[in-house]
Amino acid sequence: MSTPPVVLERRFVADRGDERLRLDQAVVRRLADEPGLSRTRVQRWMAAGLITVNGTSGRRAASPLRAGDEVVVTLPRPRVRLVHRAEAIDVPVLFEDEWLVVVHKPAGMVSHPTGRLQSGTLFNALLHQAQAWEESTARPGLVHRLDRETSGVLLVAKSRTVHARAARLLRSDLATKTYLAVVIGEPHRQGTLRWPLGKVAARPPRVGVVEDGWPSLTHYRRLRSLWPLAEGLALLECTLGTGRLHQIRAHLLEAGWPVAGDPIYRHHAAEARLPDDTRAQVAQLHGQALHAWRLAMPHPMTHAPLMVTAPIPARLQALGVNPGGSWDASAGRARSAAAPLA
Repeated sequence: MSTPPVVLERRFVADRGDERLRLDQAVVRRLADEPGLSRTRVQRWMAAGLITVNGTSGRRAASPLRAGDEVVVTLPRPRVRLVHRAEAIDVPVLFEDEWLVVVHKPAGMVSHPTGRLQSGTLFNALLHQAQAWEESTARPGLVHRLDRETSGVLLVAKSRTVHARAARLLRSDLATKTYLAVVIGEPHRQGTLRWPLGKVAARPPRVGVVEDGWPSLTHYRRLRSLWPLAEGLALLECTLGTGRLHQIRAHLLEAGWPVAGDPIYRHHAAEARLPDDTRAQVAQLHGQALHAWRLAMPHPMTHAPLMVTAPIPARLQALGVNPGGSWDASAGRARSAAAPLA
């Protein structure tokens, strides 16, 4: 038989000193030995029904006590903080200094452990890399995240101070995040997608265009690949004006050019129009053909320009993706910038 969880209660009977206080103030006064206790925390306990006065919950935080009132506080069970394991997983490093590391996250890898997935994530790999960092107490902090099947540039800070500065920069106009997307259809040469987005499903998480959604901005232009793309597909360079959940994927679906291979934002009619050979190639992707190609921003500590580009992964090369620019699969060296479609 399993042992039931221990419920810890704290009780006190209000005295004359409590009569001049609000209920939340009296609880803080009487439970002063509880670490980190504040009125805000007590108010959350009250909202959860964890505090009763004379056997009744639901009292307002500002309500006064009378001498002789019995107060019972049921302390919530403390959270168990998981200790994530460092794992020797090979993740390419694109840039590193004493403050930052920029890595190339492969498609299929989750960025951070979740309740059900505690192993094999990018964070597990970074914990292993952090063992070689000069500062022994340094702990990696993901400044942003990429969807599981999205590959590319991901910025990691080596301290909380650097993380805070880098996160502020990423939210500003000083940072540019550029993606490559292989889409189904014939998109316009360039433009801006402005549809507001909001959550439309929880499992799996999905956003869509909703009238009162978050303002969302995606700039795009069509590129000419140096290799021939599979028939029925096009290559887009997408730059984020805002950073909403699944923004590029949802915007391109609404525009009628869904990202090839996307399991959540699919357009079955568009897929059905693809030639058989192309449809077979898209099926081999096992996820959306979306790649976080380039990150440009001022360095959060030195303020020097920082630009990092992630090589095109093999699964996108197989579709014919080769934009040239700072990386060209056919040359293995720098080439002229990617050319827009003429």
